[in-house]
Amino acid sequence: MENNIDHKHIEEALIITLFLTFIGGFLDAYTYILYDKIFANTQTGNIILFTINLVDGNFKEAFYRFLPILAFCIGIFIAQYFIYKFDKRKLYVKIILFLNSVITLFIGIGFFKNHYIVITCLISFICSTLIAVFKKAEGHVFAPVMCTGNLRSFMEFLFSYVIHKEEKYKKVCFKYLNIILTFCFGVAFGIISVNYLRNYAILICSFIFIGIYIFIHKKIRK
Repeated sequence: MENNIDHKHIEEALIITLFLTFIGGFLDAYTYILYDKIFANTQTGNIILFTINLVDGNFKEAFYRFLPILAFCIGIFIAQYFIYKFDKRKLYVKIILFLNSVITLFIGIGFFKNHYIVITCLISFICSTLIAVFKKAEGHVFAPVMCTGNLRSFMEFLFSYVIHKEEKYKKVCFKYLNIILTFCFGVAFGIISVNYLRNYAILICSFIFIGIYIFIHKKIRK
């Protein structure tokens, strides 16, 4: 991973990677605790629960499990459209960050209060756009809202370092470790925040999205 990221790859900056990873862990804790143990990020879990309920004949519950999956798919499609349409000076990155800050703000102030399935679908939408737009961390593939791929990459680079004893592998290995630990910290902080702030806790993500937006905007203008 390179330490210096120019404006053409500003979305790969490590500081952005860590903040988005924090959000990923935070949102998973948020939806799991507040909204019937639905996963916002890990659609594999929702697909499993959808299939189980479908096989058991719990069609209503299966439908509720399917909706976040659908929202996730729609988010990927819309993000790809933004990437295609607004590629100039990374405008699509700022659009996604602004959109996500607005959505989390509306959820936090209670705009969708008592409609938990709408909230979980919106959060799944947010997570899908992050996956679609933020795919690399300083040149290496990473996922901001889930750990499986990051854990695999961590172990691959750890193996390379053990075998070849090259410093470059060690550095990348530690950066992936930081990403994984940041996700865990996001989950832990999400649990604590939700216990005290309930649905208002997601406003923390709004402020982070706005902060990343400002950071990227300033970097691109230079």
